[in-house]
Amino acid sequence: MVAAVTASRGTGAPGRAGPAAHRPADQVPRRAVVDPASASVVPGLVPAGVPPMLPHFTASTLVTPRHSAEDFLVAMLTGMDVHMQQVRGVQQGLVATVELACRRALGQHFARLALVGSAALGAETPGSDVDVVCFTRRDGPEHSGSPVVVLRRVHRVLKEQSTMSIAGISTELIDDARVPILRVAWRSPGQCLAVDVSVDQKRPVDHVAWFQRVGAAPGSKSPPPAAAPLVTLTLRCVKWWLRQRQIPTTKEGGLPTIAWLLMAVHVCSLPETHQKAITGSQRPMEALLASLSAFFRHYSEPGCLYGILQFAPDGTSSELRRSNEHAVDAWSDFAVLDPTRQGSESLNLAPSLPPATQLLLAYELRRADDKLEQVHALGETSVGESRRLLCGVFEGLPSEINALPSFLHSFMGVLLLWGEDVTGCGARTVELGILDHVVPRPGWAAPFLHRSDERSELHVRLCDVDENSGRCHPRRKTAVVLCPCHFVCRVPLDKEGRTWRLGAEGQDRFRAMRRCLADTITHFRQKNMTM
Repeated sequence: MVAAVTASRGTGAPGRAGPAAHRPADQVPRRAVVDPASASVVPGLVPAGVPPMLPHFTASTLVTPRHSAEDFLVAMLTGMDVHMQQVRGVQQGLVATVELACRRALGQHFARLALVGSAALGAETPGSDVDVVCFTRRDGPEHSGSPVVVLRRVHRVLKEQSTMSIAGISTELIDDARVPILRVAWRSPGQCLAVDVSVDQKRPVDHVAWFQRVGAAPGSKSPPPAAAPLVTLTLRCVKWWLRQRQIPTTKEGGLPTIAWLLMAVHVCSLPETHQKAITGSQRPMEALLASLSAFFRHYSEPGCLYGILQFAPDGTSSELRRSNEHAVDAWSDFAVLDPTRQGSESLNLAPSLPPATQLLLAYELRRADDKLEQVHALGETSVGESRRLLCGVFEGLPSEINALPSFLHSFMGVLLLWGEDVTGCGARTVELGILDHVVPRPGWAAPFLHRSDERSELHVRLCDVDENSGRCHPRRKTAVVLCPCHFVCRVPLDKEGRTWRLGAEGQDRFRAMRRCLADTITHFRQKNMTM
């Protein structure tokens, strides 16, 4: 479906798909690195079938870009590749340690260890975990046990192995999750490298095979193409944006990464995106810039995170179908159907998102789209202007900015979406609150609260905000008890006597969130008037 969208000087197409399970588990792929000074691919130890993550560049490609934003993309992708090469040895060592423990714990019941997730898709970014699936043999008279039992046995062996005496290695068994996970991590100052192990999970392997089949990921057996497909680079950039902007993860109540990647594949397969890629085929980074712009533009318009995203059984086409029925709420569900499950086995990969989380996603998507639109509209009005704008798209945020802790040490500034909207009349408003106390629901032990939680309590004082000065005054007798489902994000507050002050970035977020909310309500009303 997307094989033709390739950031390349030639016509190289992705090779044949191959099952991810056939790649040796200890061969976590190494990437080729682009040296901006020489504009050539510096060879790394790249296993067969794993293409370099950047296309080949000529000197003119790098010296005379139309936008300095193209230089930024080269530097960003190169920096990610350099980082991944630096940590590859430790990652491979952790995977080898895990495989040895699985073999010892399972004996003849051990089948194989399959590399899945971003490492198998060629979409790794700094901070990405390595995901592997341990498959057990089930053809003998004896059974190896449930996934939890298997992970407990592997966990026990890991503790006994002498390698555990190495400083910095730790293990954590998460056995109460829907899919039990054993995490093996190595920590050093400033970084944590981890391998997440699951047992007998076929779906992640199917996902890798699907991405390979449609040309969005490197095949495990085919020879590396002359250039990485543009869609693969787009997936990697989208994943980096998710990490840098601290977009809520599945465990926090956001969309799963696989859903975001499928959303990107859908945009890359659109005819208009194909045309832009062909136009920019002689300038790979220009084509990538156009692909990213198409992604954020497609999902940033009011009401775009609505409908059902579905792929054809053979992956040759996709469609975002929207219902023509009269909506009862300005916030509607978004579904991303698993392309590896069809018919009666159809599976929605996207959980239902509360309106507050939808508002956060709308804000971040629009923010990125606005900056990319300025890159194309303004051009290079001053030296480095487009680079600065694109740098803002991927600007990193504090890791806790969009997370809600289950325990407070002191007050916290938060943005909340609060009010009834059962008739779509737009009664919900974006409020600034001072969070004084959190009461997790009974039995909740995680250090964060889930965004869909309607049982835990948030004790909040609502504030009036002077949008010119940023000064905040708690309203009298407005202490309310809300839930995590009302939480949008945190904002830093500074106490000034009996009042507080909202910083410049917090003011920008507050105003932008209110504009997003107003646009969403307006779009909802206009849509219903035309039905």
